[in-house]
Amino acid sequence: MYLYEDVKHGSPGFPMGVHRVEEPQGFRLYPHIHEEFEFLVLTQGRGQVYIDGAAHSLTAGEGVFIPSRSIHLGKPEDAGPAAFYAIVFSPRMLGEGINDKISRRYVEPVLHGGLKLPVQYSPAVDWQQAALEAAKQVETLEREAPPCKELLLKAALLQLWATLCAHGKSTAAPAEGGRLDEIREALEYMDREYASPLTLGELAQQAHMSESHFSRCFSAATHMSPFAYLQQVRIQKSCQILRQGALPVSRVALACGFNDFSYYSKRFREVVGCTPSEYRKRCREGLAEPSTQ
Repeated sequence: MYLYEDVKHGSPGFPMGVHRVEEPQGFRLYPHIHEEFEFLVLTQGRGQVYIDGAAHSLTAGEGVFIPSRSIHLGKPEDAGPAAFYAIVFSPRMLGEGINDKISRRYVEPVLHGGLKLPVQYSPAVDWQQAALEAAKQVETLEREAPPCKELLLKAALLQLWATLCAHGKSTAAPAEGGRLDEIREALEYMDREYASPLTLGELAQQAHMSESHFSRCFSAATHMSPFAYLQQVRIQKSCQILRQGALPVSRVALACGFNDFSYYSKRFREVVGCTPSEYRKRCREGLAEPSTQ
C-alpha cells in the first residue's frame, strides 16, 4: 500500500532517501502512510509527532522511529521556525530474501510485530544518543559525495538499525487492531476519490463502520476529523499539481475537489503559509519543499 505520497525514497536499486524540510511557522508533517521505515530527527523548533494516534513531543535534537505502514503526522508546539530531516528506507536496505539471516532475525520481526523498537530518542540517554549520531552520519553522507558513497550509507544505516534492534522488545506479535486497518481503507479511498464530493456515509462505508463510530475512530487515529483530513489531502494534491505544471490555479482547485476558489485559496494559505500562486512561484525558484515523507 502506497498512500498518496509522491515523494520518492531513493531508487529501486537503492531504496533510501533523506528528506530535509524547513518550516517558517512551526513544525508540520502532513498525515501520510508509506511502506518504508522512517527515522525523523527534529533539528530546530518543537512539535508533536503522532504515530497511529499516539503523541510524541519532540524538541530540537530528538528523534522518532516510525514503523512501516503507520499513520503519522506532525503538529507544531509553537509558531517559531522549525526544521527536520527524515531518513526513509525500504526494509530491503537491511536484508532481503527468506534465506537472509539479517532479514529473518532483525527485519521481519519488526514488520510483523514480533520485535517492537523504541519510538522516541533523546541525546540525554547514551544509547539513544548513539542512534541519533548514526542517523546524523546517514544524513551527512547522503548530502556529500564521498568515494564508495553507497557502501558508507548502508553501513551507517545498518549501525542505526543495530542500535534500534539492540534495545527492541520481543512481543507475542498480536494481530494488528482492526480499527487501524479499517481506517486505512478510508484513507486510501480519500486518496483515490479526493476530487469527488465525498460524504461521511461513503467514508464510513469504506471502513465498515457507522458514521458516528467512524468519526470517533478516525479522530483517534489522525487527531483530526475526516473532512479536515480530506481537506488536507486535497490541498496536498493541489501542491503536487502546482509543482508539476502550469494549469491555471482556478482549474487546480476544481481538479482537487474545491468548487469555491476563494475558499480554496484561504484554506491553502492556512495550511501552506502562502497563496497557491506564491507557492508555485517558490517551487519554480527552488524555495519550497513538500513536507511529506
